[in-house]
Amino acid sequence: MARKQLRQSRGRNALIAHPRALSVCLLGLITPFAEAHGETTVDTRMERDTVGARSRPEVETVGARVGALLISPSFGIEADATDNVYARGDAKRGDFAAAFQPAITVQSQWSRHALGISAEGAIKRYARRTTENIESYAATLDGRLDIAADTRLSGDLGTARRIEARGTTGDSLFGAAPIAYTVLSGGGELEQSFARARITLAGRYERYRYENRALGGTVIDLSPRDYEALSGSLRAAVGIGPGVAAFASLGWNRNRYLSPPIGPSRNSHGVTVLTGLAFGLNRLLQGEIGVGWVRQDFTAPIFPRISGLAYNAQLRWSPTRLTTVRLSGGRTFQRSPIAGIAGIQQHEVALSAEHELLRTLILRPALRYVVADFQVPDGAARRQERYFTGTFGVSWRLSRHFEIAGDYTHSLGRNTGAVDPGRAYDKNRVAAALRWRL
Repeated sequence: MARKQLRQSRGRNALIAHPRALSVCLLGLITPFAEAHGETTVDTRMERDTVGARSRPEVETVGARVGALLISPSFGIEADATDNVYARGDAKRGDFAAAFQPAITVQSQWSRHALGISAEGAIKRYARRTTENIESYAATLDGRLDIAADTRLSGDLGTARRIEARGTTGDSLFGAAPIAYTVLSGGGELEQSFARARITLAGRYERYRYENRALGGTVIDLSPRDYEALSGSLRAAVGIGPGVAAFASLGWNRNRYLSPPIGPSRNSHGVTVLTGLAFGLNRLLQGEIGVGWVRQDFTAPIFPRISGLAYNAQLRWSPTRLTTVRLSGGRTFQRSPIAGIAGIQQHEVALSAEHELLRTLILRPALRYVVADFQVPDGAARRQERYFTGTFGVSWRLSRHFEIAGDYTHSLGRNTGAVDPGRAYDKNRVAAALRWRL
């Protein structure tokens, strides 16, 4: 879980072409249309017959039932070794660390409606670089109200404490403890289905507050990073053929920094329009592709407007029942943690796979490449960061309650125009974990 939270900090809630704003249950959308054509009805069993979703009753946990609730606690211990703790090119230091990862989920088992609570935490300790020790947590309350057979209202409310991963854009205080921040978030979504269509209206609010850090005996005030973001989206999708639907979406966002700005204001607002296709006739190929237009305006006129092509792709290919390949990519806008920089245009592509070597032994290779272009004032020098990550992971379910997992990760960061040349780095990490689930 600690690794998951660190990965989340790399993509800090993108505002343009965010996968959340594009998400839709493909089978739920496409099935009504396909059922009007008996010879091409979508078989929902295909969706559950992929490597990651396939049922394995002999090793699946059942949790503890208390009335109408299912309680599922878990606990993990992870050990890792890295050759570059700080993710820097000028201060390459290796170390070992151990992380303790408790979690619990409580989920209703009602025939209609749903309510769930989840909480997780991580405590990570290093052998020598003790200033890198971190604690993080997350808690979420979510629910679904089935208003009618074709109308559903869902929402969530959560809070979390997260860490800026070493080597990322937000990791800007070398020599201080890793930067930590808390997030308060909430959102809702209303879905209305028709015979061959679905309309989704969604909204979300997020507030980020950063903790101060000490550097060389001086307290660094990080409150200028604090911000809040409000976003909304309207999406309509219509079935146009067996297992194929066309969709169009309109997204809006507003971002405001909570403290008086250092230099020009970086507050902004923007819109995104996307149109594309969603498909999922069978297990072989499922996903969606969308293209459109994006515009982001900043309060301070010194920062140039962002406008141009927006795109997003989420594809899943299962050539056999033993292998699933995923490809995703998109252009996003992210807020900048650096004063004097309005925001970051990010282009990202990721390729991953799951292969069932044995029924309970899964291989998980993955590649990720990110290009981040900084929005600097007119006339300023261009700045760009590039990141690459390659991972090979494996998980083995030993029994209903125990699983062992391991992975090797190679990552690198490169930059153009950065003030700190030490931010160019190469890093290797090996990790092994033992997890218990009720």
